[in-house]
Amino acid sequence: MPAMKRIMLDSNVHDLIVADKAAKAAILKRLADGLLKLVSTHVQRDELSQAPSPKRDALLAIYELNDVVQTTGAVWDVSHWDQSTYGSDEVNASIEALMAGNPNHAEDALIAATAAGQVEVLVTNETRLASKIQRAGFAVNVWSWGQFVEWLGC
Repeated sequence: MPAMKRIMLDSNVHDLIVADKAAKAAILKRLADGLLKLVSTHVQRDELSQAPSPKRDALLAIYELNDVVQTTGAVWDVSHWDQSTYGSDEVNASIEALMAGNPNHAEDALIAATAAGQVEVLVTNETRLASKIQRAGFAVNVWSWGQFVEWLGC
């Protein structure tokens, strides 16, 4: 039997799951079979909570399949202090590197930092995020939506 994979979904992937019934069914099967554990943070929930009302419930239903962990590191005005941890000097430097002085990248930086310490794979639909994560020094495999769907066997 294949080993269980711990995977974190970037917020933008939830839309793709809602739109792809086969992928959603495959995710549910892998979860039930113990081959997949989804891990998330408050950052994804906060981003999904801002979606328009008709879509918000479907996105949050995907989020509810996740085990929620504290973020690795924290960013002022983004982190919920009771749902985050202090990062090491190395993690904090990588968060700053990914943000590159732009506070709009704080969510991506926190997701990347947490994924690096909590999961084997981060799945994102943002094509440049993988190279940003690597340049910032985070050690986590980054899969595209297509790679994730292929792993699911859809």
